[in-house]
Amino acid sequence: MRIILTGSPGTGKSRIAIALSEKLGFALIDIKRIACTRKLVGKSREVDLGKLAAALRPLARKKDFIAEGHLACEIRLPADFIFVLRTSPATLRRRLAKRHYGKKKLEENLMAEMLDYCVWRTEAVYGRKPLELDTSKRSVSGCVSELVKAIKQKKKRLDTVDYSPDLKRHLKVR
Repeated sequence: MRIILTGSPGTGKSRIAIALSEKLGFALIDIKRIACTRKLVGKSREVDLGKLAAALRPLARKKDFIAEGHLACEIRLPADFIFVLRTSPATLRRRLAKRHYGKKKLEENLMAEMLDYCVWRTEAVYGRKPLELDTSKRSVSGCVSELVKAIKQKKKRLDTVDYSPDLKRHLKVR
């Protein structure tokens, strides 16, 4: 089984992917680590998506893995399940502030989350709707349980996430 976990920075992808890979006994593919170790990150911190896709091409021959990273919504990988992890803007703001994100980077990531960027990008790249999981009020183990249940039951839908009210408030404040 090939599982993709993507979403905005701060949604819990890495921690959840580690726990899920341990629970299922699957190899974990850290997309960000591959981009960094292969020196695919330029001076402007942009990743060369063409080169990253080429570096990940061997996944087509692999089975039973979890590929994790926010760039998984930008490049098509072999996938049986695609999950986009979501987090409320208020929770995401706290998490990214703890990481000392600059104001511009923090705002860009909040806006991407409120505009459903990873969901829309995933659908465009993979040609199908991903399953969304709201991690805002769930523990890592709670998220893993929901993902495992979705996989076992071959669910076509998990959470319905709509942060447009947050977006409206955010735009009014500006």
